[in-house]
Formats: sequence, structure tokens, C-alpha cells
Amino acid sequence: MNINHQKVFITVNPAGTRKKALLFIEEKLFGEWGLQFGEPVTIMAGSRSVPVLVQPFPSSGPTLKLSFDMNQFLSLPAFSDPISVSFHSERKAIQIGPFFAALTNQTPLQDGTFGEMEKFYQEMTSYCNQQGIPFYLVKLQSLQEGMTEGLVAGKDGWQTLALPIPDVLYNRIHSRKLEASPSFELFKTELAAKSIPMFNGRFLSKYDVHQLLNLEKELLPSLPDTILFGEKETFQIFIEKYTIIYFKPASGSQGKNICRLTQVSGKWKIETSGKKQELLFADSDEQLFHTLKKLSRKQTFILQQGISLYETDQRKVDFRILLHQNEQLNWKVSSMVARIGEQGAIVSNLAQGGLMKNGSDFLKETFNYPDAGRLYQKLIRLAKNTARAMDEQHEEVFGELGIDLALDIDTNPWIIEVNSKPSKKFQGNYETFRPSVKSIIDYMLTLNREKHR
Repeated sequence: MNINHQKVFITVNPAGTRKKALLFIEEKLFGEWGLQFGEPVTIMAGSRSVPVLVQPFPSSGPTLKLSFDMNQFLSLPAFSDPISVSFHSERKAIQIGPFFAALTNQTPLQDGTFGEMEKFYQEMTSYCNQQGIPFYLVKLQSLQEGMTEGLVAGKDGWQTLALPIPDVLYNRIHSRKLEASPSFELFKTELAAKSIPMFNGRFLSKYDVHQLLNLEKELLPSLPDTILFGEKETFQIFIEKYTIIYFKPASGSQGKNICRLTQVSGKWKIETSGKKQELLFADSDEQLFHTLKKLSRKQTFILQQGISLYETDQRKVDFRILLHQNEQLNWKVSSMVARIGEQGAIVSNLAQGGLMKNGSDFLKETFNYPDAGRLYQKLIRLAKNTARAMDEQHEEVFGELGIDLALDIDTNPWIIEVNSKPSKKFQGNYETFRPSVKSIIDYMLTLNREKHR
């Protein structure tokens, strides 16, 4: 298939101009595409298309000049920068875009920004602009009309516009409840009907992740034993196996509502995470079961084998490794940070007061040179194998995963958690764009290319 990719300026004739069905193409571009004066072609944006007749015109650079009506029908915003355009010579079709979007359930705050996500979305917009790709934010809505309502970043904040349906969607919805709703399912059905890929389609449950990773033999030595909390018999068997157990919400995040259970002289000590860090005691297994029942408030919780984590200055350490799929659809590491918990805290999450350091630097500072390199490679290999297993075993398409790993006191690596919505809170200094921004857009380009093969 002969496809010519180009970045071109797109301008629009004023309303009321005659020749509504004519598309004017800068004469050099007109020649490169091998077009004939008055030839019929199709111009497309998202899922909408318009039949037009083409005509060359003189201009200082590659330019398409659309009629006002044509532009309105295609739902194109005003473009100040050149936009990526493809010419399909066999089909005589001009495709504007691709158009990329993040799916969100957030609305701008009073200051007009998206809070913690603002810098990330601005970076996404800027990086896309460099590639000639329009980027915007969309909410759940019907796609039946062939266009979508989206938010575009501009000099005066985020502007709501009618826009083409995106060619690829990155799911950043922050609500598990919304992802479980009929409206989300309908949206996914409409995307599938239009062959529009969306990746990171839902939050992950800790227990579901454990069940999937349990199918991979090579991961078993690094997978803490995990069961669903609920049945008294399985609970009893589990607590007889381990002296330290973690009690976690299956759908929790940011280290909230976690308890560490420690068996001391036939009694159980229950320590909670969070600012309060309460301390409770249970005199018997029976009392422990009922206390946990009360703490779970009818939500789904898991019990997980406690690992004696490596500590520095009585601070627990784990590693958040951010991975993305590359152009060959292989997992690559975009960043790795060590998260160092507060002294005495039962978790190391940044949201619970932890510190952050570059992962490689932390290992070099803590271990001798050969050991630091060996441990780094061990953690990276485990993270990649975990991401690959998730991708192969799960029905969802993942382009990005945040994988939390930890070392025990013998420096053996363990899988703590897999996150499909890793935090985008700005942490660090990047001269241009953080690595994950480039990786996500490059993956969107890959999905778009695969779609058109």
C-alpha cells in the first residue's frame, strides 16, 4: 500500500466562500501526490469523511485549504502548527491525523487546571504538537454522531470543542466505579465497533493480578502467597503458615487501609497504615477474624504473606518500575525509583509520607558495585517478565504498567503490586518531557500503525 506521510499546514476559507466541495492543495504537494486538476478524492478525519475535488494553489509551504463547511463537518479545531497528514494513493484518500486522546472522568478545578495531572497532560499536548498530532481529553460519551466533545489545551486554559473521534485512546479514568458502569461498557463496545484501540482499559484487582501471575512458573518464587479474605477455614490455614501477614483492599491504592498482622506470643498485633497508624490487638485467631471483618466494611480484602523487607535506617524500601511497550511491542523500562518509607511505617508509598530516589543511584549507594549491578538487572528482569505475563494472560491491552517490587533481607526480589494507572504526579526535573510521555505517544503511534495494516 503506497502511503505518503507529511506534516502540512491546514487553513480554512471563510464561511460563505463559494466552491464548498473544492479542496485546495499547495502545488508542490499536489505534484508529489500525483494528483490531477479537478480529480475526486476523499478527505478523512477520525471516523468522518468528505468527497471533494482537488485543485492546486501556490503557497510558501505544504498546505491544505479546506472550505468552511468541510472543516465544520470534519470537526477540526484551528491548527496553528503543521499537522500530520497521510495520502493513500491507491484509495485516493487524504487522512488528517492521527488524533490521540486521554479518556478522563475529571473536570478542570477552579483554577482551570487538572491539578496533579495538569503538567502531564500539558507535556502530552506539547510532545504531540511536535509530532503534528492533535491531542485532547475526552469523557465517556456516545460516539454515534461520528464526532466527540473534547478538551483542548490552549493559551487561556482548556477549551471544550467538537472534535474528531480519536484514532487511539489512553484510559486515565480515576474511578473504579465508573469503569464498572454500563456507560463504560457501552463506550468500549462503540470503540470496538469502530476498530478504535484503547489501552489500559481498567484498574487491576490485586487478587486478579495474583491469579494471573500464578500461572507463570518462572514468577512463582517471587510471588507472595495470597488469598481472598472471607472464608474462615482458608483464613485459619493461612494464618497458621505465616507470622507476618498483610491485609489489603483488593482494589486499594496509595497504600491506604493496609494492616500488618504480626503474631506475638500467641496474640496478634494489628498495625494500620496512614497518618493515624493505629495499633490494635487480638487475643485469639477468632478475635482477629472478627476484627478484620469489621475493618473490611464488606469490601473485598486479601491476605498476603508478609515479606521481611530490606530496610535502611529502619525505613522499608521498595521499587516502582514504570514500563511501556515499544514499537516492537516489547516491554521496556522507562524509569525506576526507590521508595523509602517513613521510619516505622508499614508501607513505603509516597502518598503515605515516603521519600523517592533514583532506583539505580539508591542501589549504588547501598551495595558494593558488583552487587548493585546484579540487583538492578534482577529487578529489571523480574519487572519485564511480570509485565509480559500480565499482557499475555489478561484480556485488556496494556501499554503502560507501574510494577512495585521489593528486596527481602536476603536481597531476593518479590512482586508487591501491579498498577495499570501509575501516578503522573510530577516528580523530578526533565529538560523537555518525562520519559513516560514519549513512551505513551510512541505506543499510541504503534497501535495506530497496527490498526491500518
